Amino acid sequence: MGVPGNQSITSIVIARGGRPTRIHQIYTLGRTFFSYRTPTGWLYQEAYTTGNTTKASDGTLKAASPVARIVTSRDVCQRADVAEDGFSWCGCGTANSEAEGITLYRLDVGVYMLTGSEGLASEGWQLLPPMDPGGMGELGVVEAEQTDNGELTIRLFKRKYMLIDDGEIIKTKGELMDVPANSWIDVRLDMPSDSLFNQRTSPEPEA
Repeated sequence: MGVPGNQSITSIVIARGGRPTRIHQIYTLGRTFFSYRTPTGWLYQEAYTTGNTTKASDGTLKAASPVARIVTSRDVCQRADVAEDGFSWCGCGTANSEAEGITLYRLDVGVYMLTGSEGLASEGWQLLPPMDPGGMGELGVVEAEQTDNGELTIRLFKRKYMLIDDGEIIKTKGELMDVPANSWIDVRLDMPSDSLFNQRTSPEPEA
């Protein structure tokens, strides 16, 4: 693996005898790479930063791309960190810079709409339910319904447990509920090629 091409890259070289270390910053993508000279060539490693990871509502790190965080409302939410680390308000929640241009709406109790994206991420994780910041696990069951134009309807349900015939207890959906004030729903997205972020980071056409 190397550094992505066709991007504006700033590199710093740290001399270590015959095996220097290079630091590469791709500011348009918010990504940083280290490369190390080995006997057989250059070894590349990417750093985990706020540019390529996001903090879920329980504090764990997840791979980032365009990410939204849904709350009941800005007034109800008790978490100041919902709008930190590059996230900005866009309705009833926040979005990171890669998801700039989306809008979040609360339609009813436990029912939210997300517009301006191309839908859920086509690879990797997509939805995370609200998590207890104290480490006690999930605070609900979340699901998403996607239309052909990329609009998402996201529903949050209370957790309900059922005892089935063989004695096993399974988790299922209960009544709709709003996002708890101490948490949020994480949504990972695909964005249009002409989104604000993609326009800023697209390589300049050759003259």
